[in-house]
Amino acid sequence: MTLPIREEFVLAEFDRRCKAGLIFYDDKPEIHTYTYGDFQFEFAITEAISKKPYLQDNEHEPVTKAKRPPGYAPGSDIDISGYEIGDVSRTHILAFNKYCMYRPHLLLLTKDGYKRQYDHLDLDDMQSAWNALEALNWNYFVFFNCGKDGGCSRLHKHLQLGPYLSDRLAPWPSTSRAPRNIPYEYVLRRFDRSLGPKQLIDIYRKMIGQAKEILGLEATEAHVPHNLMMGKSWMMVIPRRKAHVRGAYSNTLGLFGMVSVANHEELGRWVDQGPLKVVEQLGVPRQPAATD
Repeated sequence: MTLPIREEFVLAEFDRRCKAGLIFYDDKPEIHTYTYGDFQFEFAITEAISKKPYLQDNEHEPVTKAKRPPGYAPGSDIDISGYEIGDVSRTHILAFNKYCMYRPHLLLLTKDGYKRQYDHLDLDDMQSAWNALEALNWNYFVFFNCGKDGGCSRLHKHLQLGPYLSDRLAPWPSTSRAPRNIPYEYVLRRFDRSLGPKQLIDIYRKMIGQAKEILGLEATEAHVPHNLMMGKSWMMVIPRRKAHVRGAYSNTLGLFGMVSVANHEELGRWVDQGPLKVVEQLGVPRQPAATD
């Protein structure tokens, strides 16, 4: 599928809407880096996320039921009015994130505002993510925060896209070797580009089955809290146990060492506890016998 969306257009629109004050983005975040063995952490202190909310529970409905402006789809708690980029499929729309960690930071939302973030991905989600990545020449990765314990901040089902940047930490599966001291259990699959969305959603469902076993959930349990990240030839699922450890919150990015915090106090919550220990507790501590 060829989409009328190009990276040059997306970047130009991002800059225009930043200048107009629609998008919160700090182009010069304060960066702190830490390395523990092979595992790298990059902390970006940015006020852009200081107003970002966190989901308190896996509710079926948004917390407020007050009448919402037209920018909200029925059932949604995300207003994309003024942030739209365009349709990527019959079921999903691409938009700019209001609270940006990157230039650009994108949302891929279901057009159905009643779809929920605690539900697993389906074929429409995977097809739409594939379409968006392909339109952007695979210069981006896509990630999904499934449910409250997966670190999501909104109820309306959505994925997010971020760019590979030469001056910022990239997700390690995009390289040829995994860090030797990954502290949490994960499921990683590398695949040939000949595979398409239909094959990938089948692979994802099997990975979710493995994540369910890692978490010790009953086979009948419908919700498996997890993080997903996918790039050009790889997909990774991380089972999640909690959204934060004593105030150190994280979505998918943080589990890869790519952490954005609003201020030095939030940074301290990570550093004081030990970043490796935080991500270990957010996920499932890795068993010594596990191998990559």
